[in-house]
Amino acid sequence: MSFRQVTVSGFPAVALRTAELEIVAVPSLGMKLTNLRRPNGREWLWRSDQIPLSPPRPGASYVETADSGGWDECFPTVGACPIPGTPSLPWLPDHGELWSAPWSSSVYDHAGGTTLAGRTEGTVFRYEFEREVTLDKDEPVARFRYRVRNLGDEPFPWIWSSHPLLNVQPGSTLTLNGVEQVRLDAVHGRDDLEVGAVVGWPFGIGGSAGHFTFPETGAWAAKLFADVGAEGRMSLTDPRKGERLEFVVPPEEVPQVGVWINCAGWAPPGRTPYYNLALEPCIGAPDRLDTAVEDWKTAQTLGPGEERRWSLEVRLSD
Repeated sequence: MSFRQVTVSGFPAVALRTAELEIVAVPSLGMKLTNLRRPNGREWLWRSDQIPLSPPRPGASYVETADSGGWDECFPTVGACPIPGTPSLPWLPDHGELWSAPWSSSVYDHAGGTTLAGRTEGTVFRYEFEREVTLDKDEPVARFRYRVRNLGDEPFPWIWSSHPLLNVQPGSTLTLNGVEQVRLDAVHGRDDLEVGAVVGWPFGIGGSAGHFTFPETGAWAAKLFADVGAEGRMSLTDPRKGERLEFVVPPEEVPQVGVWINCAGWAPPGRTPYYNLALEPCIGAPDRLDTAVEDWKTAQTLGPGEERRWSLEVRLSD
């Protein structure tokens, strides 16, 4: 059997492991993934040393109470905002509903590998959200499959974003294959960049030769978005360890990518800034659903009884 029960910071968790890859998930923390690595390889998921893992509190601020690292899912928004066209309460919560929702889960082996399946339902909108993570039995590949279905009688708008916070250091390099320009959604500590600007990638933010390299010093952070390239590939490389993480998405299913670059330029209130990277294949942009509907016009709509499916792959290599 290639899965086992473990604990992470005192929380019951499940570890999926093959000869090539290991993933650890905590179902009670919104199905958060806390570990993603090859056996004896580097840990790719960042973990905060200032915000510990703690039971989720619906309605609380994600960045103040749950920005502990790992991989969460954000739906039907990322940024807290009013429901488009309905400025009164309730607002959609910070980083969406899934990180603080109760999930049911199951794990099983099969001919293709090992799968961890999770399911939850929405509160503000009536929907069913499912995610399956399958570890390939032969390769260092994790395949993510998603499904959302409208359980209600009314259509609703939505965006989705994966939210893996990745462990980076000075010298780590980020590559977005086929991307030539990005649009800025947040900027901290950079006078040469402004929110809403469209700049060339990677030169516009200080990169070169087709990639961005995390600097030794920085004290800045930025959130940017791009349409994924035709190949649907984006990668992070650690030259010192000789390892690479690669996301692969079908562009027709997952058309955008969000990138949060934090060069010790931002932290939640009262915390010390740190290095990390969020490399986020997503559907719709930017982070606030109301802005995606009204300004960027990238949001999706799900009609009554309608469902939507999409997928992505994570590949780890030397």
